[in-house]
Amino acid sequence: MDFNKIQTLIKINTHSSRWSRGIKYYSNKLVDNVGFHIDENTISFDGMVESEYNNEVYTSTILIDTQNYKILGGSCSCEDCRSKSDNSHLFLCKHLVATSISGIRLAKRDLESGLFENNSTNSYNSLLQTNTNNLTPSKQLLEYFNDSKREKVNLEVNLFVAHNKVFAHFKIGTDKMYVLKNIKDFAKSRFNNEKLEYGKSFIFDPNFHYFSSHDEKIIDMIEDYGMNIFPYSNSSYNSKIMDIGISSLKVFLELLEDKDFNFFYNEEQYAPSIIKNSLPINFDIKKSDDKINLTSQGDLPIPITSKGDVLLYDENLYLLSNEDCRNYKNIFSVLNENKDISFEKEDTSDVLSSLVPKLKVFSNEVHLDEEIEKNIVSDFKPEFYFDLKNSKITCDLKFLYNDDNGKKYVLRNIQKEKTFEDAIVSYNFSKENKLFVFKGNDEDLFEFLNTQLSELKDLGDIYYSNKFKSKKMYNSTSINASIGKGLDGYLEFSFNLDDIDTKEYKNILNAFKNKRTFYKLKNGSFIDLRESKTKDFFELVENLDVIDSNLSKIHNNKAMYINEMLNQKNLSFINGKEMVNDICDRFKSIDDLNLDIPNNLNATLRDYQVSGMQWLNTLNHYNFGGILADEMGLGKTLQTIVFLLAQKNKKSLIITPTSLIYNWKIEFEKFAPSINVLLIHGSKKEREENFKNIDDYDVILTTYGTLRNDLDNYNNKIFDYCVIDEAQNIKNPIALSTEAVKSVNAKMRFALTGTPIENNLLELWSIFDFVMPGYLYNRNKFQNLFVNNEDNVENLKRLIKPFILRRTKKEVMKELPEKIEKNFFVELNKDQKKIYSTYILEIQEKMKSIDMKKDKITILSYLTKLRQLCLDPRVLLDNYTKKSSKIEACLEILEESIMHNHKILLFSQFTSVLKNLGNELTRNNISYSYLDGQTSAKDRLKLVDEFNETDESNVFLISLKAGGTGLNLTSADVVIHFDPWWNPAVEDQASDRAHRFGQKNVVEVIKLIAKGTIEEKILKLQENKKDLIDEFINGDLSNGNVLKSLSDTEIIELFS
Repeated sequence: MDFNKIQTLIKINTHSSRWSRGIKYYSNKLVDNVGFHIDENTISFDGMVESEYNNEVYTSTILIDTQNYKILGGSCSCEDCRSKSDNSHLFLCKHLVATSISGIRLAKRDLESGLFENNSTNSYNSLLQTNTNNLTPSKQLLEYFNDSKREKVNLEVNLFVAHNKVFAHFKIGTDKMYVLKNIKDFAKSRFNNEKLEYGKSFIFDPNFHYFSSHDEKIIDMIEDYGMNIFPYSNSSYNSKIMDIGISSLKVFLELLEDKDFNFFYNEEQYAPSIIKNSLPINFDIKKSDDKINLTSQGDLPIPITSKGDVLLYDENLYLLSNEDCRNYKNIFSVLNENKDISFEKEDTSDVLSSLVPKLKVFSNEVHLDEEIEKNIVSDFKPEFYFDLKNSKITCDLKFLYNDDNGKKYVLRNIQKEKTFEDAIVSYNFSKENKLFVFKGNDEDLFEFLNTQLSELKDLGDIYYSNKFKSKKMYNSTSINASIGKGLDGYLEFSFNLDDIDTKEYKNILNAFKNKRTFYKLKNGSFIDLRESKTKDFFELVENLDVIDSNLSKIHNNKAMYINEMLNQKNLSFINGKEMVNDICDRFKSIDDLNLDIPNNLNATLRDYQVSGMQWLNTLNHYNFGGILADEMGLGKTLQTIVFLLAQKNKKSLIITPTSLIYNWKIEFEKFAPSINVLLIHGSKKEREENFKNIDDYDVILTTYGTLRNDLDNYNNKIFDYCVIDEAQNIKNPIALSTEAVKSVNAKMRFALTGTPIENNLLELWSIFDFVMPGYLYNRNKFQNLFVNNEDNVENLKRLIKPFILRRTKKEVMKELPEKIEKNFFVELNKDQKKIYSTYILEIQEKMKSIDMKKDKITILSYLTKLRQLCLDPRVLLDNYTKKSSKIEACLEILEESIMHNHKILLFSQFTSVLKNLGNELTRNNISYSYLDGQTSAKDRLKLVDEFNETDESNVFLISLKAGGTGLNLTSADVVIHFDPWWNPAVEDQASDRAHRFGQKNVVEVIKLIAKGTIEEKILKLQENKKDLIDEFINGDLSNGNVLKSLSDTEIIELFS
């Protein structure tokens, strides 16, 4: 790089007048902050040029091609350059000339001193290159960060405070110290990693020089100041002075805490230390007659800022916190003028409690007169005075110090007092003037009155005004309730809530139902609905459906529920428990009824069957209905027949499914031939003829469908007993057959079913609505109490418990062989998968336009198609000629089972599938029996007997709906469910055709499930329904989540 050529280039490209004036500006040192930057084949100069005649400053920069020696560009902020330059030409003004000459001289000097090589990128990189060009990259990197080759720079600080202004100037250097003559240049040097010359023997290089870690913090502040000042907009600007400002003095002094520096104040120079400890001043407090004198010894530290956070004392500087400086400034303003101050006796407490603690913050030398110190009282007793002012609760908090009638000095324990103030504030009070005012909402007020107010009693004495006492908190102690004996099988129940207006009772109960923790009365008082006794009481009232608090009639059939509530809950305050006990004791005294097994019974009863008969008789004695819910196969029919046989001169109506009517007739003929049984079934003509002789029979047998058709013939008939078998047939409360059954005139009603719940709790309500109308209230009430209130299921269990008798085979028939259940997953073949997937996509598209709340039938049809495709596509597709994976798997299981001498029951929901299976069995030379809804009742019995007693067929194909109940097929020990049904209880009923009394072998139940299809989803739903049934019929009522019906999301999941 030829600097002479660069200088010549500048000269020939400017006017002679600009050249000569540029030389003059350079000579007069009007160019500041000169810098240069060398890149590949280019060099740039930049600087700031001061005006010769005014305070203007111009920034200038120029870029030169060092290979071809051309001016590539540049700029200057002066008018001369801006007005005469254009896009293709840069006019070189005097400022650009001066900047270029200064830059050339600086770059030439650095080149000659070896700081960079010609054509290097920049001076710093050149220096690094010189030192490291013979090193490997790894060595170069280590060389860059070798601190041992760097030089430490010292920093001198001079701080001036005068006329409420604070300034500082600095010196830096290694051996000799140099004034930091331009703070902005220094900041820019550090920021851009550029060298800055201070003298021939000291050039500051940020890459080579460093400061101590302590000084570095001060240097950072200097750099930040330098980079953010705008010197030329301020006529008073001095480049070497840092204007700290009086408000920042304390912050700056904290940086100087461990550093020696010079401090100038009021034309005096100090070398102070920075101190944050107590001030070295003495205070004496003495008793003088009835007064107290405060005296300060010696001079006080002088605040040197208007804020008072910096004090000068004994040539040292003391720093105070914001709170302390305000306090000290007030103390100084008084004590600096008055060294001795007297306080009156009534001010003694404030002096000791407020002033002395403040003095002790500043000084360790606060001396109390011995006469004062030994008579100080600092312990107190808090008192809380509650009142009601303008409808707002207030608290006057007082602290009582025992000053022995003024003989002692009260030193208030401010810190301890604050703990009590904080306590009252934590209860939603806010201090207003001298009172604390409650600011919380109703919930907060309830908590305060109910629990927090009593907590305050542990802190101090509490006093209430008469107005405040009107804010009452009612709980179980306010409840007065009694149970008495009524007429016609009823109890009388009444209650009241102290002086609460009965018109508010309804709202109180609604608050309880809505799970509120309290109820606010119109007068502003509260009822605690969270207290266990109160909750238990309102729970009892709600579940008894008490309408009138003065006197409500409760049927005796609720006595056992009431008794259990009284015994298990906190309801001992209710009077009349002995009345309830009397009814319950009589109900439990089964042995006293002494019902003997009739001699003319042609059967030997098991113990549990005797207990079942006695249970029915007990209910009968007290005019209660009930549900005999024994598991399938335990002889519900026989227990009922024995009970009816034991009743003399009684007329009974038994309603059964069509499939079971002949089974009942045969059972009567077999076990109780002395009972005259009339079967009303068959053609209308036959039924009408039978009705003529109805009075001549003890038991009338009919079906649900027949009863509905013949209902008019029963209008004038009154039966002693009405028994319904497979009571789940009336699970739908709005079905016509249900309404027909419930319209029968009968004194006593019993229901038989192994599955009183199949899908939801309303089914249970519907059966109870038959056996004991009104016991579980009306449908809407039942839904609100139990279906829509999952937390109340425990009460439902208590209510139904006395009137449901449920025994399982596992409990009572120890000798019954085991039932083994397993799921057998079948992978669909490629053709079935393709068809199934196509249908899924088609249905998913259609589902987008379906209202799932209204189009249940459409959705059901889609589900049915998918299920059929899993079983046998031929049911839907006439042209399907491929195999069915499930039929193939089923045939293998059948063949293996037959080979091992097993008999098999095979159930399916679809008769079309059963017929296809039958064709496959015929094709494989496997004989089978067949039963579906078209099979007559007589033929059903014949088919059952043939299958049980002969070996003509080993397989019985049965429609799930037609043959799932009422059949005894204990000769079979393998049960196959070809397709899963939504309700597991229905499947269990079907399985128990084989797994029942009389079975001698282990029964294997196999469910065939098409993998990855809707059948797997059905299996998952079955588990949910099984939980519901197990909770209410087999086990504990522990949670209510399974009570919810399918959501839209669950429906969509079925089609995924």
